[in-house]
Amino acid sequence: MNLTIHHHGQHVLAIDPVDGMVNASMLVKRFGQSVEEYLLLDGTQPTLVSIAERNGHPLPTQWHNNQIRARHKPDFLRTLAAAGIIRQVAGTVGGHAAAAPGAAGNGIRNHSPGLWLHPALAVDLARLAEIRGETWRPSPLAEFVEQALAGRDIDNPCSLDGAAPKSAADSFAGMVDAQTLANLRRMDQILTDGGLSFSERHQTLQARLEQQAPREG
Repeated sequence: MNLTIHHHGQHVLAIDPVDGMVNASMLVKRFGQSVEEYLLLDGTQPTLVSIAERNGHPLPTQWHNNQIRARHKPDFLRTLAAAGIIRQVAGTVGGHAAAAPGAAGNGIRNHSPGLWLHPALAVDLARLAEIRGETWRPSPLAEFVEQALAGRDIDNPCSLDGAAPKSAADSFAGMVDAQTLANLRRMDQILTDGGLSFSERHQTLQARLEQQAPREG
């Protein structure tokens, strides 16, 4: 696999130039972040649904239920793979390929093994891993990933904004009631006027919903 490799401090961003997929396991390896658990989160589902629809493989409605996703995680992940959202490459994440016969050393770094994600998920995953729930903190890693993926010339381009609704609030349609969605749209417009990216707006709105949940429960 001929990959494009970027470095941000000790973090490695490996991109498949053919389809733009990102080695998520390697990207967040130093944070100890589980990519599979990220895929199970309620806040990730709107983007998964959007990507699957664009790829012509809509996700069955059963996966909207977080308890079903958790109980049947292997089946859920297989569904995502079939929809072209993820792929798994066997091997040790961040390991080394064997050195050529007679060559010294441990060989070169093998950037292929790991769980690969559609590029529309990479920025939010990087932000979640870096800020660890502290939504007020900036995420230099997420900004780095977003810049690295922007405007890539790939065979099947899937821009970050093109794979998800332009309105970050509309990502939550069908998950909240009409009044809450209207409130989210007003907040989204304020954030848009403030110059925040789609992924930053989505993260902020998600945090607002999570703050409201305990009061409404």
